[in-house]
Amino acid sequence: MNYQENQLSDMLEVYICTKLSEPEINTRRYRKGMTVNDLKNKLEMITGRSAGTMILSAYDKDKLVVKLDDDDSQLGSYPVENGMFLLVDDPAYETSDQDAIDGYKMTEEEYNAKQETLKSFLKNNKLGKYNPEYLKQREQENREKEQQENMEKEQIDKMEVGQRCCIRLPNKPAQHGTVMYKGRLDDKSGYWVGVKYDEPYGKHDGSLNGKQYFETLPKYGSFVTPSAVEIGDFPVLDDEL
Repeated sequence: MNYQENQLSDMLEVYICTKLSEPEINTRRYRKGMTVNDLKNKLEMITGRSAGTMILSAYDKDKLVVKLDDDDSQLGSYPVENGMFLLVDDPAYETSDQDAIDGYKMTEEEYNAKQETLKSFLKNNKLGKYNPEYLKQREQENREKEQQENMEKEQIDKMEVGQRCCIRLPNKPAQHGTVMYKGRLDDKSGYWVGVKYDEPYGKHDGSLNGKQYFETLPKYGSFVTPSAVEIGDFPVLDDEL
């Protein structure tokens, strides 16, 4: 793996939200080596929540995975995986951004005139999209995301369906399997490799969100990033040996 591939594999791609029901449409990428405190400072510009009182929790859809409760720990030390939701909460944050009170809906003019709304709070404190550094950060994230996708495309172009492979994921033992699919997935960014494990260490039967990408037995299928797949003449594992 070259330097550029190492750089991309050290990134974590997550959805940021202040409500689980309202995540961002696009993912954001952060380095696994950054501390939780550094991450909070970045999220303060995006969400308007204070880094000093911010509480971060990682969710797999609606299931709590872990609370990122140590500011000095690195992001990569937590079991946070690509595609998870990062919930940003702040008990000290009070918003008066209400669209309707007792059935009355504010007009845009009334909303802008209301000094204590979230919009005015962000404007006055130069947070979120009103921060001059915000657009620069978003542009950098978009460049890095495009770079990652180009790298992933190059990696899967070298793979063929039916090839044997070894899958190496963080904090998990290496597993052998077979490439069953390569390409994009609905509702997920980037490029993915569908693998059939030799043993039942997968998550599904080759389907995701109701769409069948390839067929295998339940718990034998999984989708992984191209950087986690090594192509080679790997023997079939037999759990009876």
